[in-house]
Amino acid sequence: MKIRDQMTRDVVTVTPQTPLGEARSLLEEGHLRCLPVVTAGRLTGLVLQSDPRVSAAPPHTPVQDVMAPATATVGPQSRIERAARLMLQHDIRGLPVVDQDGMLLGVLTASDLLRAMVHSPPVSIWY
Repeated sequence: MKIRDQMTRDVVTVTPQTPLGEARSLLEEGHLRCLPVVTAGRLTGLVLQSDPRVSAAPPHTPVQDVMAPATATVGPQSRIERAARLMLQHDIRGLPVVDQDGMLLGVLTASDLLRAMVHSPPVSIWY
């Protein structure tokens, strides 16, 4: 199963210049754990709800001052098993999906993976 078939396409994003107060509101209102930071559609970083800098910095601070690098991403053609391995390896609950030019196409979340498992044909495993 390919990531493009399971990813969330309607993603809330911010720009590097977005005030942190606005980003925090988006995180809270949307019950989000992270916000992709994009410049002209390209992924440039992530605002992570769990990052202490995000909660400590003044609300007028631009997100570029506190954003984290997107250390793990996947392409739309990748298999969801690869995404699951990356999420386990990096202890994260979502991965930005980008094309070969770094353009953000969507996000694959742990919920997307679970939904894929529930809706996929059953697999029998005999030990």
